[in-house]
Amino acid sequence: MQRKMVCSLRVITCFFSFLSLTFSCGKPTQTHSLRTPALNLSESGASAILDYQIGPTWDKSEVTGRLLTDGNPALLKTAQATAKLTVMFSTGTGFVVGEKDGQVMLATNHHVIEDQKFCDETKVAFEILNLKRLQCDKVIVTDTELDLTLFTVKGLSEEAKDKLIATALPLSKLGPKKGQNLLTLGYGFAGNDAGKLMLDQGEDCKTYSRDGDMRYMADPDVVNPGPYKTWLFAAGCDVSHGDSGSAIVDRDTGEVVGILSTGKIPKIANVRSRDFLQKIFDGSTEDVWSELTYVVPFSKILESYNGVLSENAGIQPK
Repeated sequence: MQRKMVCSLRVITCFFSFLSLTFSCGKPTQTHSLRTPALNLSESGASAILDYQIGPTWDKSEVTGRLLTDGNPALLKTAQATAKLTVMFSTGTGFVVGEKDGQVMLATNHHVIEDQKFCDETKVAFEILNLKRLQCDKVIVTDTELDLTLFTVKGLSEEAKDKLIATALPLSKLGPKKGQNLLTLGYGFAGNDAGKLMLDQGEDCKTYSRDGDMRYMADPDVVNPGPYKTWLFAAGCDVSHGDSGSAIVDRDTGEVVGILSTGKIPKIANVRSRDFLQKIFDGSTEDVWSELTYVVPFSKILESYNGVLSENAGIQPK
């Protein structure tokens, strides 16, 4: 499947498109949702933040050493397990879920790494652990209905491999619970000119859909929609293009409850209102399924791929 590019009118975009010999402003190729649109990284000012923001404040902040030292264990482990994925001019996020045949295995979205061809072009970096210049090695699983790709990495020493496998995040078999407090880390570009790892654990970063409620739905992203439906639940975390593939973690238990897939972009102004969000949370409006952030539940992933992920000792029982 080809990807859709958001083609900028800036001259520099067309210039780099020409150099790459891959992208064309006349015939845009196809990508999907919260994977960073290539060559669009300069759109990271205040106006871009408002297109993504949920609640009255933008709650993303840079992950610093002090934050990790003072933060909870779930935050530290998630930061260590989170990787920046770079495919040519585009960025996504992934995280360690265990091992496969003795190799470190990561999860990300299908729309970030669609197949082995894109894997071969993907660079991987664990910046918190200072492990860089790694490469996607093999695609193990790719699935559009779960917007999921599982893959291994190469370029690691045995010591680094052991260190990364130890960061594998615990995966929950439980479905999403309304109101559960979440955190997420990723490389979204909104408000992030330096391309740093960013954290949201704000008040609105919680599950908005009902307990166990998920829908097989089309991508609500107006700017850069994907061409397929995916199983999703609703959350209120601030995310942007580049955060695709981020772990969505229960802030209290440290378990991964889902993998970020997409969101409504641009968001309506009302979604920045606390009163409007309360109406969504109370279930008095169907906007819960059209205006928020959308996450693939790991409970659904494990129904199909528990065997592939069984080497991960952190899978949580029902």
